[in-house]
Amino acid sequence: MAQHSTHFVKAGQPDPRDAPTREWIETLRARYPCERYVDLALVRKLEIRNTPPYRPLTLAAAEEQLRAFLTATVEGPFELSDLRPLGGGASKEQFAFWLKWQERGVARQERLVLRMQPAQAVVETHRLREFQILEAVGHEIPVPKPYWLDTEPRFFQQPALIYSFVSGVARPPEGDVRYSARGGLGPKWRAILAPQFIEWSARIATFDYSGCDLSAFDIAAEGTNEAVLQVLNMWERAWDEDRLEAVPLVSIAAQWLRDNAPPVDRVSIVHGDYRVGNFLFDPKDGHFTAIMDWELVHFADRHEDLATILLPALGERDENGEFLVNGLCSREEYLARYEAASGLPVDPKRLRYYEIYNYFRTACMNLGSSARCMATQKSNQDIVQVFGTAVASVMLANLETALSAEI
Repeated sequence: MAQHSTHFVKAGQPDPRDAPTREWIETLRARYPCERYVDLALVRKLEIRNTPPYRPLTLAAAEEQLRAFLTATVEGPFELSDLRPLGGGASKEQFAFWLKWQERGVARQERLVLRMQPAQAVVETHRLREFQILEAVGHEIPVPKPYWLDTEPRFFQQPALIYSFVSGVARPPEGDVRYSARGGLGPKWRAILAPQFIEWSARIATFDYSGCDLSAFDIAAEGTNEAVLQVLNMWERAWDEDRLEAVPLVSIAAQWLRDNAPPVDRVSIVHGDYRVGNFLFDPKDGHFTAIMDWELVHFADRHEDLATILLPALGERDENGEFLVNGLCSREEYLARYEAASGLPVDPKRLRYYEIYNYFRTACMNLGSSARCMATQKSNQDIVQVFGTAVASVMLANLETALSAEI
């Protein structure tokens, strides 16, 4: 693996990030070796950086592209109806629609979702990876069923994935809880959702993926730190490609993370963004209906997901002032119940490493890629990107505090 080396621009020279050349792109690819399909996504981002600003699809254009795709993909005639945009999500542009079609000679009717990425997102991901993981875990974990892909793309203006529409809500029904930007679940919903949240996080970490088609992933070997270096390369490369200005603290953190990358005792599925807001549940009984937003999925150390879940920015205080992980339960309760559900130990030293890693990756994501999205007008979620850059300053402060205790 290549050693850390951030590219700095001398005063008065043009910034290659603004107009990436093939030579500059290849230099970054050599410096930060990534998984093959991560590399494809990152290269594509740079290749279209100088294209016109992103313009969200009109309903008419979305329907035209969707009809062309379905004509070329499904067998026989089909009926497309009730196409409408979906809200939510931090980057993807989504449309829901009803479809009647034939599948292996059997008539089907289902509500589906067209999930399409903008010209640049908070993080660049590949739709085939998302498709394959949904297909792999779908028989054990509640997720949307994937149907079709357009990764080139040939029919849509950006790479796209079509999967099943799953009913449910991301927050309790209005009136049941106090208002809070993070959720404010209240004791009733915490008691219903916390056990499920912990159980599914354990099921993800222990899922047996042997025999699944995961050809879009380069899964590192257990007992090495190769999986850690893979994700560090991805985030540091994204930072070096996207940042608008140098932040020495990010470079120091990257080098510390490389120098201290621990071996992975068990290579697990890492969701990458498992939290309140990224699962749906039935508003009547609270039963989980789907775990969403698998775009950041990869195979690495389970402690990475745990550290994400434990991020202070994702938690809140309850009615009595006690801090709750993801607004659900205390840190001690979460970790104890996770160990019991998964049968796997939680290593405090590894967990601390991934807490620092999470501050680092959030800074790269929000202070680098999110800011670049706004500067180049390549996203349909500018307001969300503004929020991301604000979060980055908090993460930098957390990163400085955490690193100071380690160095």
